[in-house]
Amino acid sequence: MTMSRREAFLLWLTAMMVLFGATYLLAQPRLQTWRKAREEQQALKRRIAMEQRLLQQAPEWTQRLQSLRARLPAHPRDKDVTADLLINLERLAAQRQLVLASRDVEKEVQQGDLYELAVNCRWEGSLESLVYFLFDLQQDPAMLDISQLSVAPSEKGLLKGSFTVYCSYSRGGPDAPGATPESLPSSR
Repeated sequence: MTMSRREAFLLWLTAMMVLFGATYLLAQPRLQTWRKAREEQQALKRRIAMEQRLLQQAPEWTQRLQSLRARLPAHPRDKDVTADLLINLERLAAQRQLVLASRDVEKEVQQGDLYELAVNCRWEGSLESLVYFLFDLQQDPAMLDISQLSVAPSEKGLLKGSFTVYCSYSRGGPDAPGATPESLPSSR
């Protein structure tokens, strides 16, 4: 059987189409795998660059940590700081005519060599009293921080709500660095 030139060309064209189609079907999953691997490689390069920048900043962060630790109040190991913290909160609130209706102290939490104590408070007062109280709280030498602040109007024309105060401190012996009478909240 002899093929005409036209039939040979069509046979060759069909064979090429089948070859390209089979190549595409076989290569497509590999191309997707290669594309994903390349994306992961780029993501890892970005992550490595970011971590190198962080490593270069390590001395700065270490210095900032040391300056914060120097400001951190230190208490003797056997001292319960709950009463001191509550007295300090009451003093700050009374100065600004903010009424602390209830105070619920959570259990002391140790994180490494630092300790944290949380106090959930319900309060009532004017907006001005609240703002000044929050400002005084940030200015206080003790490491105090507010979270979960809620505000709502009350029946008396004032505001009411709740917040959580976190107090951070360290523990050491009576001669621990920073455990001076000036650094204890109750002595202010």
